[in-house]
Amino acid sequence: MAKKIFISYKHSDSNVQPLSSSTYYRPTTARSYVDIIQEHFENTGDHIYKGEDNNESLANFKNDAIRSKLSDKIYDSSITLVLISPNMKENYKSEKDQWIPWEISYSLKRKTRNTISSAPNAILAIILPDRYGSYEYARNSNFGFEIINRNRNNIEHRYPVKTFRSGCSESYILIPTWEQFTSNYNGWIEAALEIRQNIDKYAILKSV
Repeated sequence: MAKKIFISYKHSDSNVQPLSSSTYYRPTTARSYVDIIQEHFENTGDHIYKGEDNNESLANFKNDAIRSKLSDKIYDSSITLVLISPNMKENYKSEKDQWIPWEISYSLKRKTRNTISSAPNAILAIILPDRYGSYEYARNSNFGFEIINRNRNNIEHRYPVKTFRSGCSESYILIPTWEQFTSNYNGWIEAALEIRQNIDKYAILKSV
């Protein structure tokens, strides 16, 4: 069954590997990778993309309006894909004042509207290659947002760890590379959704 997918990413991060396809005549940014995912699901019909369209800019909206629009999209989705890129984190800003941590936090919460509840989303974080095609930047233990790092290796000790294909892994958030993800889109999404079914087995950090 097709799932609704929200994608969280740093739109303007250009410190990513350039895409050689002639489709991408403009400078490659993290948004260019979102386009590839969106196009894949539009072509296959496997899943439904619920994020911003490329021509849909929220830049001119006030923060409350942006939160409202984003929360509508996340509420109606089952899984949030987070694109990890070298400059996604603004080091001079508190994490609570940055959009990616807020989107992850909202995705992890149970949301109720008009007595109808939406369960926490599955989360899949995908590492994009840097401008040199390397993933080494993401191996630094201090890299990235706390809400991602704290939701790794967070299964409760009383539960046995199995392979993620059986719905259980050490981490609530799986983190494949771009190549791994694009070689098996549905496999990774289904794995994250299986883990979501066992969310009570994890010590989830939901706030920023």
